[in-house]
Amino acid sequence: MAAEYDARYWTVLDRLVSERVRGAYAYFFVTGEGECMRGGIEQASGCVIDWQGRIFSFWLGWDSRQETVALTEWDEVEPRPHWERSGEYRRARAAVGLGGEPTGAASA
Repeated sequence: MAAEYDARYWTVLDRLVSERVRGAYAYFFVTGEGECMRGGIEQASGCVIDWQGRIFSFWLGWDSRQETVALTEWDEVEPRPHWERSGEYRRARAAVGLGGEPTGAASA
């Protein structure tokens, strides 16, 4: 996750995500897209996992109609098999109480 973002960035993103997700959630694969919007917040994309294991892909962008930062894309997605090898994905699962191993993963 892009830890270099300031508190203002996370405050805006958390506000927008919490309007769509109830309960615990965690981010993974969040990356800046290299273009700043009004207010100095960088466009970004990434994923959110909620406490039920639902995963949403998002794009944080500019809504020109509302003239504000918004989740301009928000889609529920299925986890990709290769995500199971990602520490970032496993940490996000653990953060919402799902444990580090995805459902159906082989256990030792």
